[in-house]
Amino acid sequence: MDFCKAILSEVSRSFALTIPMLDKDIYKPVLITYLQDRLLDNFEDEIREDDITLAERKEMMDEVVKLFKPDNMKIEDSVSRISDYAHLMPEEGLKKLTTNAGKLRKAYDSLADGIKEISYKWLQEMNLGMQKYLTAEVRNFTELDEYCYYVAGTVGGFLTETILFKRELEEKKRNLLLAKYKSAGLFLQKINLIRDIKKDVENREKNFWPLEELRVSVDDLLNPTKETKAMQALRLMINDVKDHIPDLIDYYEALPDSLAGYKKFFAMNNALGLATLGVLDNNRKVLYGKKPVKVSKLRFFSIIKSPEKAFYKGSKLLTDNF
Repeated sequence: MDFCKAILSEVSRSFALTIPMLDKDIYKPVLITYLQDRLLDNFEDEIREDDITLAERKEMMDEVVKLFKPDNMKIEDSVSRISDYAHLMPEEGLKKLTTNAGKLRKAYDSLADGIKEISYKWLQEMNLGMQKYLTAEVRNFTELDEYCYYVAGTVGGFLTETILFKRELEEKKRNLLLAKYKSAGLFLQKINLIRDIKKDVENREKNFWPLEELRVSVDDLLNPTKETKAMQALRLMINDVKDHIPDLIDYYEALPDSLAGYKKFFAMNNALGLATLGVLDNNRKVLYGKKPVKVSKLRFFSIIKSPEKAFYKGSKLLTDNF
């Protein structure tokens, strides 16, 4: 657990800020499962295509899942195979996480059996979809939703089932959380895809904008002579994300007061998402700026000061202008 706590800030700035906000009984399983998912993501898209074959990438993603199979008591081979790829990770924190997969498994072993089953179930689901989209293209908004479900909606599924495992909720609220968790995951993932589009087009062989339905090409996106077409594509992407905002509010309001930490965690993550969406909206710098578009430090600190207030204010502002 000491390793898990220390490595978090090296592999995620945003979740290093919000995971410590969680309620004591939720914090540990969420921290461990986040790092487990991050390890899978290391093999999905952090290793350059020149350094690993497609078949090998899929095999190693399966190896990560195998490592966290609850009844797998012979983890040494998996740990050894996974750590052998650490030198191919592009950042020091990702290298440390990959090297120390065995420590992560030991932390995982300390979780309740029911939590391990939930975590493993959603890791399998994430791996299934990630592997599909190693080769499949996102051509339309339906496929965008499916891709975002696999890489982020599954996280919402784990979080929600963990809450329901830890707390007794009335049936109406329980059903509402189960109905809305997917949309909450899609919301944040889509914002990341919009924010990072310039970097993805310039530095990766793949991006996940539904270009076919947007009626725009990769070459058009960053070409200033095609700005009208590219900005219309950005507008459609923003509008698609805004569709999820009512579900965020419904999910938040269904959370029990006994989960004050989780409510703060959810409000903080989504208030930052809403603020980011606001600065991305109709902003040509998303496509043509020299630096990634970010929320101002002043806005960031105001969100930290009062996450719930910022969440409701951001939701109302964006839906009123929609």
